[in-house]
Amino acid sequence: MPAPPRPSSRVVLPLFGALVGALLSWTTSRGLIDDTYITLAYARNLAEHFHWGMTPGITSNAATSPLNVGLLALGFLLVGPFAGPDGELALGVVTTVLAAVAAGCAGHVTRRAGISSWWAAAAVVVVLANPLLVSAVGLEVVLVFTAVLALLAASVAGRPALYGLVAGLALLARLDTVVFVVLLALVSGPVLRRLHVAVLTCCAVALPWFAVSWWFLGSAIPDTFVIKTNQKNFGPDRTYLQGLWTHYWPNTPVAVGVGVAGAVLGVVVLLLLLVGLVRRRDAARRGLVGLGLGGAAYFGVYSVLGVPPYQWYYVPPAATLSFVAVVGLGVLLRNRARRVVPVVTALAAVGGLAASVPAAALPLPWAYPPVFGNFATPAEYRAIGADVGRIVGDQRVTAPGEIGLLAYSCDCEIVDQFSDPAVLEPLVEARTEEADPVLRQLLRWNYARRDPGPAQPDPWVLRWRSAAVKPPQGVAEWTTTAGTWRTQDVLVLFRADG
Repeated sequence: MPAPPRPSSRVVLPLFGALVGALLSWTTSRGLIDDTYITLAYARNLAEHFHWGMTPGITSNAATSPLNVGLLALGFLLVGPFAGPDGELALGVVTTVLAAVAAGCAGHVTRRAGISSWWAAAAVVVVLANPLLVSAVGLEVVLVFTAVLALLAASVAGRPALYGLVAGLALLARLDTVVFVVLLALVSGPVLRRLHVAVLTCCAVALPWFAVSWWFLGSAIPDTFVIKTNQKNFGPDRTYLQGLWTHYWPNTPVAVGVGVAGAVLGVVVLLLLLVGLVRRRDAARRGLVGLGLGGAAYFGVYSVLGVPPYQWYYVPPAATLSFVAVVGLGVLLRNRARRVVPVVTALAAVGGLAASVPAAALPLPWAYPPVFGNFATPAEYRAIGADVGRIVGDQRVTAPGEIGLLAYSCDCEIVDQFSDPAVLEPLVEARTEEADPVLRQLLRWNYARRDPGPAQPDPWVLRWRSAAVKPPQGVAEWTTTAGTWRTQDVLVLFRADG
């Protein structure tokens, strides 16, 4: 009797990716960082009111990833009839689907490389178990990883139109993915030979959104460009280039060590693949080289920009170089150790993630992620936001420096530069004037239709109490726990007029 046919990796890998994505979603569901809720607030307002803004009554343009907002809004619509407006569940659905797509793309690359699909499965686990990535779930980190893998798959397949389609979606996921778009096109002969097809398709996908954003929102690019580049750093020696070691390592050394280990190995494997190109120039090898060079270039570009060391900024280079490390190792080993090495690699990644989780964040789903720098835990911000909403009603309240989960759980007009363009306007003007002549002109064109209107008074203020800042006696106050260093802070709500 013949043995039953083995299931195709084209089916098994996406199902495996979906399982990994679902586990990741559940593990992180109660411990998402504050910036994730900026995106979820945009998505909920889009789903419920077809409104682009963080708060229900103010149109704003501070969502870095319009594609992520759109997908999460679709997630809200899908889960709404069964669970109501559950943002964490909507995020879980989107993350699960994206992980399935990423695994499918990884499988395509390994098939083209002629190596076992175990390497694709291991690579997906290594990337999705990276402490830097899991500490930013809900932002566009999984979406960008999936988009870049889809670019790699289209590049390796040599399909210019598909490449252009994915490139347009990647730019809508994050504009800075242009680094990968360019480099992965350069290493694909078929894409280069019909580059006009790829470029036109990319423009047809991406340009309509940027035109709509420029016309109706007053800027083709998100306002986070101004916010983040104006901030520059978290303090002396805490820039993007140095931040992993000066800002994160002192408090979370295991998470940082595990987070960069795959990227370091990826650099070594990338160099070996480059040497191997002298003898073998197959499409998969060239694609992995392009992906690795893209990760390195991305890190270099952000280092030159001089932005603050937000942990999610490290995810694209860490994720892509880790993928190169695993799949590239499979290419170098070929049919040797078809299962043992990828399985051990995946288990080591999961073990590294487990070791990086602070004991105080347990049990699962964790209370906060391995790399966590907010001034309050998600549970604390959720309760505070609900209290603030009951107190202020439909009146405006000034945010205390972090706004995401407060705005999401308050469902009120809580304002800062992320939610109110009028508050951001002085920064836009200052950033434009301090730019070099070329960038200054580009910014002026970009903001030609910007009209935020006059700033409105805020009857209520939220402010942190510290030795240096002593707000007036408040209507309410809450004690919070800041970051993985577990220090105590007090958040005070008071009336601006007294």
